[in-house]
Amino acid sequence: MTAPLYPLDTGLTAIVPRQRGPAQRWAAPSAGQPEPPDAVPDPVAPAPGALSPPPHTELAPTPAVPRSARRSPQAGAVRGVTPPADEPVAAVVVGAGRDSRGAVVAALLGAPLPVRRPPESFLLVRHGPAARIAAFLPGWPHPWLIPTRAARNGAGLDLPRSPRRVEVRRPDQMLRHLSLVDTPDLGSLRPAGMRVLVDAVTRAGALVFVIGAGPPPGPVEHDLLRQAVAAGAAVFVVVTPGGVHSEGEAPHRAALLAAVPELVDAPWFVGEPDAGSVTGLRRQLIDWADRAALHRAGAGLAALAGLDQPTTLRTDRSRSADGGGPPGPEAENDWSRHLDRTVRRAGQRVRHTLAIELANLHLAAVQEILFGCGPAGTPDLLDRELLALSLRAGHGCVTAVDDIVDEMAGYLFAAEPTTLRHVLRELLRRRIVVDPPPTPVAVGLLATAAGEVQRVTATEAPDGVLGAAEVDVFAAYPTPWSRSALPPLGLALAADCWHRNDGPAGMAPHQARTWTQQILRAIEIELSRELTVRFAAVRRGLSSLLGDVVDTGDPAR
Repeated sequence: MTAPLYPLDTGLTAIVPRQRGPAQRWAAPSAGQPEPPDAVPDPVAPAPGALSPPPHTELAPTPAVPRSARRSPQAGAVRGVTPPADEPVAAVVVGAGRDSRGAVVAALLGAPLPVRRPPESFLLVRHGPAARIAAFLPGWPHPWLIPTRAARNGAGLDLPRSPRRVEVRRPDQMLRHLSLVDTPDLGSLRPAGMRVLVDAVTRAGALVFVIGAGPPPGPVEHDLLRQAVAAGAAVFVVVTPGGVHSEGEAPHRAALLAAVPELVDAPWFVGEPDAGSVTGLRRQLIDWADRAALHRAGAGLAALAGLDQPTTLRTDRSRSADGGGPPGPEAENDWSRHLDRTVRRAGQRVRHTLAIELANLHLAAVQEILFGCGPAGTPDLLDRELLALSLRAGHGCVTAVDDIVDEMAGYLFAAEPTTLRHVLRELLRRRIVVDPPPTPVAVGLLATAAGEVQRVTATEAPDGVLGAAEVDVFAAYPTPWSRSALPPLGLALAADCWHRNDGPAGMAPHQARTWTQQILRAIEIELSRELTVRFAAVRRGLSSLLGDVVDTGDPAR
C-alpha cells in the first residue's frame, strides 16, 4: 500500500514526505471525477489506480551530511532565517527551459497563461478580482495594460522598452494562497541577474526547481539552490517527462543531492505537467503557503507590538546633571553630535560600497562591449546590472538606518537596541512621510541616452501609500515600502537608450565605451547626491524624534 503523499501535520512545522523513497508522483483525480481548475483538493490519499509507485531503484550513495545540515528546506520558511513580515508568499519557478517552466505554471493554474513575455522579464501571476495583464516599465508612473489578444502572440507587445516584469492577475482559487513567479532562463542571467533572482526567492519564500529536457543541472543551478536553502526558502523539485531517463529520476536525484546535500528532505515530483496530474504539488504549495503566511503575520505583529501604545523613554542622558530638571545644553549637544557622527559614517560607508560596485560594473560593461554582446546588447546589460545595483543600494540604506537607530538607542536609552529598533524606525518613517525634508527623497533614478539622470519622486497614491506606483515600476519583483524608514531606490535606463539613433546600438565599440562611461559617471554623481539627501532626511527626522524623547519622554509628539 502506497503511503500518503501529504503528511497531515498540524502546527508550524515543515512539510516533508514521511517516506523517503525514490520520488513522489503527481496524483491524478479518480476516474469520472475531474477536478475543476480552481478547486482546492482535500488533503487525502490518492485514489486507487491514480498513482503507480515507481519501481524501487537503488540510488547512488550520497556524501554524509552533518545532522545540523539535514534540516528540511521546507522548514526554512518557518525556522532559521527570518522571512519578510510584510510581504505575501509566492513560489518562484526556475530551471529547465522556458516551455517546461511555463507548462508547470499552467498546470498549477489549470489553464494556459494568455501571455508570452519577453525572455528577459519576470512573470508574476497573482490573484485579482478580474483578469488583467500589465507590463511594468521604469520611467512610466503606471503599468501598461496589455490587451489579451496582443499578449498571446508575444510579438504584439508594442512597448518602448523591455519591461522589468509582466504581471497577470486572475481570479484563481490557488492564487488566493500564494502567487507564482516565472523567471528568465538561468543561462541568460549574469551574476547581477542571479542576485536579483536570489532576492526574489528569499522574499517569496519558496522555489520550484524544474528539471526538463536538455542539459542536467550544472554549477549555476547548484549555486542557486544552495543560496535558496541558506536564505530559508522552501524547495520543491519537479521532473518533467523530458528530463526522465530510462533509469527514472534516480540519476537526477543522486547527482543533485551530491552537489546540494541540503536538499535531502526536499519533496520530488515526477510526471506529465497537466492540470489533472499536479494535485500533489498544488496541495503541498498551498499547505506551505498557509503556514508561511501565518508565520509571517505573527512575526509582523511581534515586530510592530507597541507602536500604537503610549511610549515613555527616560534615561540619564535625557535629564539634567542633578536628575530633577529638563536636560541641560551639554546633554543635548552630546547626543546631537553623536548622531551627526553616526549618520556621517553610515552615509560614507554606503557611498563607498556603491562606488566600488559602479567601478566593477564599468569594467564588466567594457569587456562585454569588446568581447561579448557588443554595442547592441549594452542597454540590456546595463539595465540588468542597474537593477541589481538598486537592490544593493536599497539594502545598504536599510542596513545603515538600522545601524544608526541601534546606535542611538543604545547611546541614549542604555537598552537592548533590538527592543527599540522597530518602534524608532517606524516612528522615523512616519515623520519622514508626514513632514518631508526640503529636498524630497527620490524613489528612482532614470538615466537617459544623453547622459542625464532624472530623479523620480514619490506621489501619494489613491490608497494613501506614498510612492507605491513609482517604486513598483522599477522592480522585477514587487517591493513594498512599509517597514523601512526610506523608500526603495530604483535605477534604470530610459527607453531612448534602446533607440538606434540615440543609444549605443548604432555605435562603434569605442563610441559605445565612451557612452557607457558617460552614463555610469552621471549615475554615480546623482546617486551620491541622492544618498546625501536620504541621510540628511534621516538625520533631520531622528533629531526631531529623539529631541521629543529627550524633552518629554514621548516620541509620538
